[in-house]
Amino acid sequence: METQRPQNYRLTELPVEPAAEPGCAVCLSFVVARRNARSIGDYSAASDRNVELRAHRAEAH
Repeated sequence: METQRPQNYRLTELPVEPAAEPGCAVCLSFVVARRNARSIGDYSAASDRNVELRAHRAEAH
């Protein structure tokens, strides 16, 4: 059985973004790249950095 959302469904809160692991330069590079992308309005790239950061954290930490 498929779950259906109401037609006027809206996200009320933004998902929590992943944070950098303290002391990890790779994590920090993703966070900086995400912030830079967002600063120029490239929200697709910012989302991509979140995906990469989550994957990195799952593998490395």
